[in-house]
Order: sequence, then C-alpha cells, then structure tokens
Amino acid sequence: MAAVEPRQFGRLEPGVATNGAKAYPPPASHLPRRADSPVRGCGFPPLVSPPPRSNKPDDASPSDDDDDDDEDWRSLYGSHLQLEVEPAVHDARDEGTADAWIERNPSLVRLTGKHPFNCEPPLARLMHHGFITPAPLHYVRNHGAVPRGDWATWAVEVTGLVKRPARITMEELARDFPAVEIPVTLACAGNRRKEQNMVRQTVGFNWGAAGVSTSVWRGARLRDVLRRCGIMPRKGPGGALNVCFEGAEDLPGGGGGGGGSTKYGTSVTREWALDPSRDIMLAYMQNGEPLLPDHGFPVRVIIPGCIGGRMVKWLKRIVVTPAESDNYYHYKDNRVLPSHVDAELANAEGT
Repeated sequence: MAAVEPRQFGRLEPGVATNGAKAYPPPASHLPRRADSPVRGCGFPPLVSPPPRSNKPDDASPSDDDDDDDEDWRSLYGSHLQLEVEPAVHDARDEGTADAWIERNPSLVRLTGKHPFNCEPPLARLMHHGFITPAPLHYVRNHGAVPRGDWATWAVEVTGLVKRPARITMEELARDFPAVEIPVTLACAGNRRKEQNMVRQTVGFNWGAAGVSTSVWRGARLRDVLRRCGIMPRKGPGGALNVCFEGAEDLPGGGGGGGGSTKYGTSVTREWALDPSRDIMLAYMQNGEPLLPDHGFPVRVIIPGCIGGRMVKWLKRIVVTPAESDNYYHYKDNRVLPSHVDAELANAEGT
C-alpha cells in the first residue's frame, strides 16, 4: 500500500477560516485571532507570550520558574502553513436536534446515530493531514447538545478555596494572562473500542482508530488563573487539594439513568494544576482560530497527557475543594475494571 504523504498548503489571508467556510464565530475585533499561528511541523517548544503589564496582588506575581523568554516565535517557526479542508455545512442529520445551528464537516464518521454528535474523521483523512489535524476534522465526543457560547458575555467563575473569587470574562482571559500555545494530542478513552467490543462487549460504543487528533491550542495557564485568585494552602483540614471543572451542558439523568440533569465535570489534583511543566490551560484558540462549537467555544480545559474525557468543554466554573470531583463523569465514566467484572456485576456492586 502506498504511503500517505501529508498535504501542505501555502499561506492564507488573515481571517480566513481553516475549514474553508466562514469562521465561527463571525470575525470581530474583540476575538483573538492568530492567522500566523504555527500549525505545521513538530518539535514545538512551549510558546509563552510576554507577561501582561497589569497590577496584580503581591502574592500573585509570577514565580522564578515562569518562562521569561520574549523571543519572537516567528523566528523559531518560520512561515505559517494552513490546513485546508472542504467547507462545513448544516448536515441534514442534525435537523430537528438542538445542534441544527452548527456547521460541520460532511466527511466525519458518525458513531452514535443522529444525536448527540460523536464522530471521528475517516482514518485516511486523518493520516493525510500529517501531524496537525484540521479543527473541522478533529474527533468529537459530546454527551448532549452543544451550548451556544457568546464571547462577549461568557465568563468563567473561580470559587471555592481561593482568597479572591472571580468571574473572568473571555476578554480578561485573553488580555490579562500570559498565553501559552503548544501542540497537544487528544485521544478518546474509547479509541479502537470497536475491536475491543468484538473480543468482549463493553458498555461503550464502537470507536474506530481515528478517535485521536492533534491541534495547536492557545490559552491561559490554569496555574496563572489560580494564583491570580489566590489559591488557599493545601495543609490542614479542609485544605485546597483538588481543582474541579464544570461545563455548561445540561445532561439528562447525570449519565447514570437518574432523574434531573447535571453538568459535565471532572477534577485534577492541586499538584497537577499548579505544575508549570504540565501546561494545563484554559484554551480559547485551536490552530490559530477561535474554538469551533463542538470543541468548546469559547473556552475549554486542555490537560496534556490525559484522555479527552478529562478536558471539560464550554467551561463555566472552576472550584477549588478538599475532595476530588464527585461528578458522575469523573467518578464512574471511562473506567477500566478487572477482567472478571462485567457491566452487570459492576452495576450491582456500584463500581
């Protein structure tokens, strides 16, 4: 079989969407845009913008281990190469659903019927584009309807065990915090589950081999946001040990078949959240463009090295707590159980 060579394309004019259609959201002066973002190649070092010139509390100043290199990244990466795909469309399969307003790439392979939207790109298309996956072809894992986000009114609440609780608008997030921009590979925990189900049936649906994608993500470091808000010490009873994230979705039954609705949530430890080497970020750009609706517009969590299911989209709340998240999707979803435990036994034992 002949090798698949990555395609490369010349520079596009600033403001042209990488999906060949109109950019989402419509271009506006208050939205961040990086038409020169480095979205090809490999061996990316971390990209950190110079610290903003703003007044901060004394205990929120950057530490000595923060990156302080103000070298222009253009000298590191050279020219920008965009990733070109066919225009997104309003898919007939979304008619009559809460996602009917969203334009999507027509080649995506749907895995769970009509709704919610779960898909992966055709494997040949994924390989065709090489190291960086165009955002419209990035795999999607949704548990419900996509929330409608508005950059101008969206805010992320930071609360719990912090000295200075805050509601951070998107404008503040993009303007007031140093931005890091790095390539991160996301993989669904169910990638290639179709083959696993052929050997032994799971409770998950049939992902193929393309539930993995790499983008260049840009956003504010989580540690900078937490330090600006004054995260409490970890010592003592009720110390700040975990950082919980909550999205904007209203998901029926909490995923466990009960009544009511819940938000998608998860958490990381305090050590992870504050570790500068982990580059956990609140991302608002993907491959030099604002996030697409399916990928969390206007802001999502990116946690390099974790499964995609831990990277909350449409982020609305960050809560610092003593205990890890008790959200259904954190505590019971994406679990691998011992070989002798099947779904019936796991449900009976509450595991």
